[in-house]
Amino acid sequence: MAAASYDQLLKQVEALKMENSNLRQELEDNSNHLTKLETEASNMKEVLKQLQGSIEEDSIDSQGQIDFLERIKEMSLDPSSFSFVWVWV
Repeated sequence: MAAASYDQLLKQVEALKMENSNLRQELEDNSNHLTKLETEASNMKEVLKQLQGSIEEDSIDSQGQIDFLERIKEMSLDPSSFSFVWVWV
């Protein structure tokens, strides 16, 4: 009976070793996957920063164009802005 118990314990130990090995492999795989996700997230943050900067530049450029167009519009409505036009009779 002691031999049967010993054999059973050996089988359990082997099963636990195998499970431990599988869990270690799964942990390593998960760690590698997490590292990959962190790298991708970091890259995405960098792209978002660049896009935000580009959008801000475009917004500033657009505002400058709007201001310029408003000034031209104001000049075209203001008769004194035509002081450089001479009328020859």
